[in-house]
Amino acid sequence: MKNIIKLFSVICLVMCFSACDDNDDLKFRPTENIGWIQFPGSNPASLNYNLSFDVGARVGIDVQVPRVENDLTIGYNLVSVSGLDPNSAFSNSGSIVSPAGESSYAGPDNSTGLEYTYLADIEFDFTELPVLTEPMVFDIVLASTNDAGIQVGFNDEKPTVQRMTICPAVESTTGFALGDYTLTVPTGDGPFGPQFADGTVVTLTEGSGGEFTRVFQADYLPGIGAGLPVVDVDFTFAQGGTTISGPISTGVGCGAEILLDTGDAADLPCGDDVIMLNLLDFVGGAGDCGQADVEMTIMLTKI
Repeated sequence: MKNIIKLFSVICLVMCFSACDDNDDLKFRPTENIGWIQFPGSNPASLNYNLSFDVGARVGIDVQVPRVENDLTIGYNLVSVSGLDPNSAFSNSGSIVSPAGESSYAGPDNSTGLEYTYLADIEFDFTELPVLTEPMVFDIVLASTNDAGIQVGFNDEKPTVQRMTICPAVESTTGFALGDYTLTVPTGDGPFGPQFADGTVVTLTEGSGGEFTRVFQADYLPGIGAGLPVVDVDFTFAQGGTTISGPISTGVGCGAEILLDTGDAADLPCGDDVIMLNLLDFVGGAGDCGQADVEMTIMLTKI
């Protein structure tokens, strides 16, 4: 009888170990409805929009929670930095709802967060804005969730602020970049002296290409031409930046005519106080002066 009892005990012990091994083989990993929310990227990241080319914005929130069992309400604040106060301009309620089951969490058996195929979005409708006369800058600050297990920013270690800049429309119909500007050439003199004289006052008007183009006149090589020739510098604002509408004829040269043309697109200005233009002097060897593609930058500062 005692031997039977001992044998039964051994069998039970073996079964117990076997059950533990089976659980380990299943790779069981309990998931929890805990985690945090943050913005992707740096803190604060800079988001730039222009009212000529953008009709709205969607700012994504990274939801780092393995399992979101219920709808998650995320609260945020809009904090004005300069220009128009976003709280007086947008109809945003200060909260969004991320649906149950959605997460950008990157963890075991879930690589979603690596490419952010899901982000909870804060949306802004730019058609709600009036005509801006200066850049509108504000911060979007994550503030709260309705779930005690889902915190904001993970112990203040994750990005919770995004800075948004909305730039005025560049159309001439808004009065953008029209009137008198002081011209300077920060890249310095060219092979034959100043291409344009620093301190020259030029007047920007709408160009022949329509409301997104501007033109001004200035003396090219003033140290040689004694005020001549006067060239028309025509440029265009576009979503990809500001570019010269060239080539520009100068009327002077060595064995042929020197031409000016566009260089790399300059950043689209946010506001019209300062406008940068990148040009190439002697483009493609034009002028037969032994020079080719001399880079030049023009800076226009509003008076």
